[in-house]
Amino acid sequence: MKRLLILLAIVCVALSGCGGGGGGGPTGSGGNGAVVGRVLNVVTGGPLSPAATVQVGNNTSSTSPADGSFTVTAKNGSTTLLVDTHNATFGVWSFTIPAVSGTVDAGDVWVGPEKVTVTGRVIASTDLQPIAGAKVSFAGRTATTDSTGIFSLTNVAYSSATQTAFWGIAGSAVATGFFNTQFSTSPAVANSGVVTVSDVVLTPLSDTDPPPLPSNIIGRVLPLSEASGTIVTLKDGTGHAVRIFNVGSNGAYGFWIAPGSYTVTYQNGSKTATSQSVTLGAPDQVIRVPDAVLHG
Repeated sequence: MKRLLILLAIVCVALSGCGGGGGGGPTGSGGNGAVVGRVLNVVTGGPLSPAATVQVGNNTSSTSPADGSFTVTAKNGSTTLLVDTHNATFGVWSFTIPAVSGTVDAGDVWVGPEKVTVTGRVIASTDLQPIAGAKVSFAGRTATTDSTGIFSLTNVAYSSATQTAFWGIAGSAVATGFFNTQFSTSPAVANSGVVTVSDVVLTPLSDTDPPPLPSNIIGRVLPLSEASGTIVTLKDGTGHAVRIFNVGSNGAYGFWIAPGSYTVTYQNGSKTATSQSVTLGAPDQVIRVPDAVLHG
């Protein structure tokens, strides 16, 4: 009997040794997938300082002070991402992400001192009829259009003090049978906590002339190995910043702006690039700015 009890104890220990384990850091034993993305500040358009803490399940990771990027391990099936900004005004933010399976890209998730609802309508370019079931994404939030084409994105990061970075966020709309398109909230501002954007127009796949992205000033930052996190600022004739774009790893940036003369500046930590002047003659004109090369 004593030998039998010892044998059973050994089996029990062996079996229990296969499970358990806590979360912890970005390589916690509880994770079998990963979530990547960036946390950006809607006031500045750049990363948070001090760095934010990103959590999925029991696993946590800190954002990069350079560009706000993060990688955190997560159990497959996880759908909630928490961001602790370590800022008393901003607080803690919660985002819904696609169910984790392997590596999931959460994209850019935006945080700030206020939250608003962004609402609008998705319509077809051919007959201007509403498109139901379109998926709309903006600032880390997603929604689906109803039978009238209306969407409503709640808890979107906002700052009443400045809309410069907010207007630079590229929203997207996707619907079966249509070209994907992007949209900007500019020049709308919050009214009683609601930002209403112009109709988002989708072109059918049968159309041979797909719509351009809503950027009429576009460019690229080089070298690509150093481009991520570069703050590209569009300034008007008085030197006032009217748009901010936080560059990703592909080095590309873009702005949608009214016709006029502007200056584009570049800053990535201690590195800069030569400022460039741009004159936009019409809203449907597209200006490609020469590549900006970081130095410093």
